[in-house]
Amino acid sequence: METKKVIDALLKEGAKRVNNIKIRNVTISHEENYTRIGLSTDTEVDGYVQDENGIYNPAKTTLVFVSSFSISSQFKDDDNTAFAANHIVEHPEALQVLLSRATFDVIQEPVAAGQVWHNPWSDNDGDGKTYDHDVIINHIVNIRLSPIGLKMLEALAMKLLLG
Repeated sequence: METKKVIDALLKEGAKRVNNIKIRNVTISHEENYTRIGLSTDTEVDGYVQDENGIYNPAKTTLVFVSSFSISSQFKDDDNTAFAANHIVEHPEALQVLLSRATFDVIQEPVAAGQVWHNPWSDNDGDGKTYDHDVIINHIVNIRLSPIGLKMLEALAMKLLLG
């Protein structure tokens, strides 16, 4: 589905957009079904934080979680980064240097506990996913690489081209 249409639909349904967030650090966690990317940022956004009793509570946080697939999709949509999309899926650790000090926007989609959530970017989401607690799904958009990220992207292009 076209990016603008997905964003417009999410915002119409109550999602919130936060612009110009700068990445301070990137962490990679290999989960059961996907690779989770943790983006430590310079901007607080809405989120949920787990307390000592395992209860998720609304809070401001500087940590944004997204999947490597969502970042790869954004790379695919950009003429200057499209070539790197498959490499990111196969080697998500590359994001630690490619996204160094990058800036992005995020669309924050609130999902209530027990509500079936369907990935708005996918035409093949099956039955969706249900969470046992309220969550905010972060959709990363409009990634702008920093000068060092652009250098690393160029180095990746040369590696892919020359082997």
